[in-house]
Amino acid sequence: MSSTGPLEKVLMVVMVVAVAAVLAATAVLLSNVGERASHGVDVSPEPRRIITTGFATLTLVPDEARVTIGVVTRGETAEEASRKNAEVMTRVIEALKGLGLTEREIQTRWLSVNAEYDCSGGRCTVLGYVATNTVEVKLRSERFQLISEVIDRTVAAGANLVQGVHFSVSEEMRKSVEEELMRAAIADARRKAQRAAEELGARITGVLYVDLSVDQIPYPVVTAVGRAESGAGTPVVPGEVTVTARVQVSFEIG
Repeated sequence: MSSTGPLEKVLMVVMVVAVAAVLAATAVLLSNVGERASHGVDVSPEPRRIITTGFATLTLVPDEARVTIGVVTRGETAEEASRKNAEVMTRVIEALKGLGLTEREIQTRWLSVNAEYDCSGGRCTVLGYVATNTVEVKLRSERFQLISEVIDRTVAAGANLVQGVHFSVSEEMRKSVEEELMRAAIADARRKAQRAAEELGARITGVLYVDLSVDQIPYPVVTAVGRAESGAGTPVVPGEVTVTARVQVSFEIG
């Protein structure tokens, strides 16, 4: 009858401990899976999907315009530059009010006083100060005929910065066409997804995600400071504005 040596006893103990550890780990894993299932956690693989982007556009006659008028002045001190600017801008505002514009149609957009530097020769020195003040004039379509006069009269009053005219559609008009654009964009996305699913031999079974936006592309008109030599007013043409709906949809397929 053979006897077990000390080394063999140690090996047997190690094996028993290892087997016990494996069994314990397996039990914990099975317990976690069961607990996740009992709490409604989805352990199934990710659903198959097709992601498409749909577009729809409408071209509209704008019913809103914004004109940005500014005054830039210089002075040896910040106070001098600011004072000169205030004097000229006061005349500009008076010219705008003389056209019958209300305070709701005139809004200050930018106001600054900055030092002007010369950094040649390895060091910077202050040459003077620059004051800038810009106002935005907002007009509805029934007052578009004032745009040329807004530009010409403010320039005559001393404005030396005209950043152009931007035509757009108002929030009310955008909302009136939003639903139509949304439906068309979603239909475009679904059509693309159905075509792709057919090519893959699959079918659409649901929708997982939708991201929708409606934007407009404003129509800018570049204008120049000053009047034409003939004395005619600055010509401005409203043109058209494009409103675009974009939708990205993730379709589940089976």
